[in-house]
Amino acid sequence: MTTNPRREPSLDLQRQIDDSIAARKRSNISSIPTLISSSPSTETDSAGKTNVEPGVPPDGAQFEYLNHPADIILHSWGEDLPQALSNLALCMFGYITSLDSIEINEAQSSGHGKDITGQGHDLHSLIYSFLDEWLFNFHDSGFVPKEVDVSEFSGDVWRIVSSGNGELMDISRHPQGTEIKAITYSGMRVDERKGRCDVFVVVDI
Repeated sequence: MTTNPRREPSLDLQRQIDDSIAARKRSNISSIPTLISSSPSTETDSAGKTNVEPGVPPDGAQFEYLNHPADIILHSWGEDLPQALSNLALCMFGYITSLDSIEINEAQSSGHGKDITGQGHDLHSLIYSFLDEWLFNFHDSGFVPKEVDVSEFSGDVWRIVSSGNGELMDISRHPQGTEIKAITYSGMRVDERKGRCDVFVVVDI
């Protein structure tokens, strides 16, 4: 797939990410940072089920959304980079629709959510490809994962393979959030330390 030219992060964007990390450290939070909303907005679907709205992380999520002048910053974390990337994919889809509303359909997961493969020439291009392949898969099939598992990750050949469990999006059951048009390199950042990895990516909306 064709990738966009790489853009370096602006100083303002870099400062915003630095401020977010500093806030986590000041709060002495070592594993799971506080979500943007401590009282998520909810809505009830046609079956009477209450779902967290798109763009609001559900309880226990290891991701959040940071403000950006024109787009949105996806921020995910985990014990290591593969786990942080799994959560990054969920972060992206949680902006498109409510992950609470997604059920796991084994047939649809097998048909549309298996072996999504990304390839790059360095870490940033690999992250770009990883998200871009998932976004392309959604645009092609409508498949939204509720769970994402990275089964293969190589920093030698810059390759990642992941699969997801979920279902095809149905606007009669799944609330529509904000369309994500493209992944960008702007502000992309990975912070790794022992037992913790944070990933920041700006997406075009």
